[in-house]
Amino acid sequence: MKKFWGALMVSSLVGLGAFFTVNKAQAASLTIDPTYTFLRTEADATYYNNINTVAGNTKAISLADLGLRGGDLISLNVSSTFNTSVWNPSQRSDMIGVFSTSDQLLDTSSEKRVVDAVALNKQDTNQYGYTQNTWTSRTLFDSTASPGSSFDSAKNAYMCSGASLGDPTRTCGQQTLFDGVFGIFGEMALKIPTTARFLFLAVNDNFYSDNTGKMLLDIDKTGTVGNQVSVPESNTVLGVLATIALALKMKRKHRATNSDSPLI
Repeated sequence: MKKFWGALMVSSLVGLGAFFTVNKAQAASLTIDPTYTFLRTEADATYYNNINTVAGNTKAISLADLGLRGGDLISLNVSSTFNTSVWNPSQRSDMIGVFSTSDQLLDTSSEKRVVDAVALNKQDTNQYGYTQNTWTSRTLFDSTASPGSSFDSAKNAYMCSGASLGDPTRTCGQQTLFDGVFGIFGEMALKIPTTARFLFLAVNDNFYSDNTGKMLLDIDKTGTVGNQVSVPESNTVLGVLATIALALKMKRKHRATNSDSPLI
C-alpha cells in the first residue's frame, strides 16, 4: 500500500514538472568562427606570419535541429569577444544574423548571398535591424590591385583608399548588408519569423580573414507560437494538485484506521 501512495504522488509531481518545463529549455550553445560570414567577401584574404587566411562561409543552422520553429520566442546571449585584426588587435562582441527559408548561400562575390533571407517582425526590426541596405562592398584589404587601392608592404596587401571605414567615397572596405540582417548585442530576445527554417550567424565586421579568437552564443527557447510560454492549463494544474491532496488525505485516513485496530 505504501508503494501505491508513493508512486501516485511521485507520478503527479513528475507530470506537473513536465508541463512546466517541456518548452522552456536551452536550444544550443554555439561556437562561432569570426573568420566566417554570410556577407560579400570578394578578395577577403590575409597574409600574416607566412600564413594565408581566406574568409570562410557561414554554415546555415537548421532551426529544426535545435528544436525550434517559426514563431518561437528565443533569447540570444553573446558571452565572449573576438579580435578584429592580427595587426592592430581590438576586441568586439557584437554579431549579426539573418533568418532564411532555405540553407542556400551564394558565392562570395554576390551582394545578397542569403537569397531566401526573411526579415524579423516589425517590433524586433525596430530594435535590432540594420538600415544600411544599399551599401556596396569590396574588402578592406585586396590581394590584387583594384581602383583606389595602394600596396602596403607591411601587410603584403593592397589597401583601400579613403580616410576611414565610414568614408562614403571609398571604393572598397564597405559592408554588404541586405534586408533581414539584424544585430546581436549582448543578451536579447526576439521572435523567429514564421517562415524561417534556417539561421545564418557571423561576427559584425567588414573584413573577416584577419579576425582571431572565437565567439560563444547561447540560444534559448523561451516561448512558443502565439507569444505564449508553454505552461499547463489551469484546470490541468488543479487536477494534478487535487490528486496529490487526495493521496495525502487517504494516506492519513489509512494510518488512522490502522492505529484504531485492536491488537491480536
